[in-house]
Amino acid sequence: MSEATPRAKNTVVIAMDGSEHSFYAFEWYMDFLNKPGDHLLVVHSPDNKSHLRTPVMSIDGSAVFRMVEKSEEEVNKIVIQIKDKLTKSGISARLMRLTGDAGHAIVKAADENKANLIITGSRGLGAVRRTLVGSVSNYVLHHAHCPVLVCQRKLHGHKSS
Repeated sequence: MSEATPRAKNTVVIAMDGSEHSFYAFEWYMDFLNKPGDHLLVVHSPDNKSHLRTPVMSIDGSAVFRMVEKSEEEVNKIVIQIKDKLTKSGISARLMRLTGDAGHAIVKAADENKANLIITGSRGLGAVRRTLVGSVSNYVLHHAHCPVLVCQRKLHGHKSS
């Protein structure tokens, strides 16, 4: 590309679920990839598979309502944390709250917004849990139609070889 040709703006999707791993991925983007003019889309999709860990066997509608209400409160707290992180970073970004299966929703949002890159954190699930409930980052990695960067956070005290 010549100097006279302006660089095309990138559309970057960062998947954030409120975990320290997703905040690490955001920080990594800010430190190493963020460029003026990039369009940043931060997507949040609650973990809809959490019901596998807490089976609901109740006829009491108020108990189900309280569970849904509690879940909604937790999601709202995460969204506030994400908004705070964006405000402190000083960059302009669009925040989308997604519904449905997280992996599928992230890929769909990236497609619909013509993303050039998806960035996600990795929780480092063990093999059994990954098999039972799946891995969002693994799904995105294998189904996205653009490059995917999975940020693996180094654990404290972990010695690299």
